[in-house]
Amino acid sequence: MSEQLQAILARTGTLTDHELEVSLRLATARNMSLWDSLVLERQIPEEALAEAFSRDLKLPRVRLDSVEIQTSALRAVAAGLARKHTCLPLRLARNKIVLAMSNPLDEDAIQDVQFASSRQVERVVASRTEILNGIEIHYPSSATPRDAEAKSSEPSAVGGVAAEAGELIFDRVDSLQPAESAPAVHLSRVLVCDAIKLQASDIHIEPGPHEMRVRLRVDGVLRDHLQLPRWMHAGLVSRIKILAKLDIAQQRLPQDGRIRVQHDGLDVDLRVSTLPTHFGEKVVLRLLGSARTPTLHALGLSDSETASIDDALSQPQGLILVTGPTGAGKSTTLYSMLARRQSAEVNIVTIEDPIEYQVTGLNQVQVDVKAGLTFASCLRAILRQDPDVILVGEVRDLETAEIAFQAALTGHLVFSTLHTNGSLAAIERLIDLGLRPLLFTSATNLIVAQRLARRICTNCREPYLPAPAMLQRLHLEAGRFEFQHGRGCALCGQTGYSGRVGIFEILRLTPRLRELVTRSAAASELRDAATAGGTRFLLDDGLDKVRQGLTTVEEILRVIRIDPADDRSANKDIGEGSQSAVSVRFS
Repeated sequence: MSEQLQAILARTGTLTDHELEVSLRLATARNMSLWDSLVLERQIPEEALAEAFSRDLKLPRVRLDSVEIQTSALRAVAAGLARKHTCLPLRLARNKIVLAMSNPLDEDAIQDVQFASSRQVERVVASRTEILNGIEIHYPSSATPRDAEAKSSEPSAVGGVAAEAGELIFDRVDSLQPAESAPAVHLSRVLVCDAIKLQASDIHIEPGPHEMRVRLRVDGVLRDHLQLPRWMHAGLVSRIKILAKLDIAQQRLPQDGRIRVQHDGLDVDLRVSTLPTHFGEKVVLRLLGSARTPTLHALGLSDSETASIDDALSQPQGLILVTGPTGAGKSTTLYSMLARRQSAEVNIVTIEDPIEYQVTGLNQVQVDVKAGLTFASCLRAILRQDPDVILVGEVRDLETAEIAFQAALTGHLVFSTLHTNGSLAAIERLIDLGLRPLLFTSATNLIVAQRLARRICTNCREPYLPAPAMLQRLHLEAGRFEFQHGRGCALCGQTGYSGRVGIFEILRLTPRLRELVTRSAAASELRDAATAGGTRFLLDDGLDKVRQGLTTVEEILRVIRIDPADDRSANKDIGEGSQSAVSVRFS
């Protein structure tokens, strides 16, 4: 069947020779048939596959929503058989049965239907989604949706271990077949296991008018994972809500909840968020693991940058601030810093929303605004707990900022985060909140701004030349060093990237900078003083990682905000380790 399918795709021009070669490599890497790989990995649109079969095999292409299906034909083929082979009987004609198939090359399906119906099969072509929707409509389940939900909410045994609702163990989940559990139960397990295996940070479940799309955020970028029939959406959302202890009857308001799962001995918390949309509730599950905290070097920090952080960490008191947008890796960096300070002699207390890493030896507190446990109120209580090191998950308001900075002045080492574009913007943001400049300069040890860029896949790395427009925008010359990118392979999902590397900007408050901040100097003066003090800005570090072959110029432009109006020195080159030509806007 695989050879026939290859020939059809080549003859109809559905896939080029290169695309077909890539698909075959991907199927082999995933240990799947070519058909399964093309369909389940969504490499070819269903409509294109159906048209290719219809043209090459000279079979009718039917639209099931406009076809009258005979009850006698449905009776001739059992529901289980139709679901097993993704086919739908349409009508009986003398000694023949007309069978809609998404894969008309499937001889096993044809033989099974011929045996069950005692008739010869006459093939017609339909898309997989059309057939699955038709099966759901014409082969209704004997159990009502309410009964199915009640059954799915009961404690179940997975991998030989009982699992309570909201406490799931997903070990050996791949051995389960869909027939062993309700479709929604099985699908929820598969989605979470796939996300964990691909090291995804988020699962997006998005309803549409005719189908449901599932996307995963891998290495900071969303990618299509599955496209499923529309009828599966309600059951899957209800299953997730039950596990997260949400109200399944409430579909008009957003809800938030949590689920804890175990997979291969790893505890993973899922933060669940639902949002009503035009076609139904969209659900996003964020995966918060308790994985091992990486070292500072593993994050992408250079020796000199690590030395600057170590110097700040060795201080008995003061505040270290990490800034960047959501998803920039701030929490991971903070935990890497905490790991360097953790010891039996140090009392470390954290206040987080949510707790993203569960670390043995730390006293971690989860913020609960509804119960009155805010960052500010919790921070006041922690100061009475004899702490040495305090982590405040985020500075959100003036009250929290003042308490944190006061704590940093009174003998505590304080860590926190702030959502700003750069290190200098953090100063401006805190002063705009109402923090006194003198309090800021007296308490602050270090400010770190960061981004995460995708690493080039080491399996398919090759030299290339970026587009001239990109080089011109960054004022780079094509021949100064060899640019690298990923060609795309099965191991990286044809993206050319695998994993991520940090891009950092470390600002030490020199006496000159403290004096400028105290007298509320202009942003340009602060930037000049930071540069004179040895600060390498985000773009400088990003372009240096391009030179090292760790990432691409496309990634740098994707993750770092660049304003050409800030161009200061258009002829400098990063190969010499100088300041980059274009600076990052920080206001």
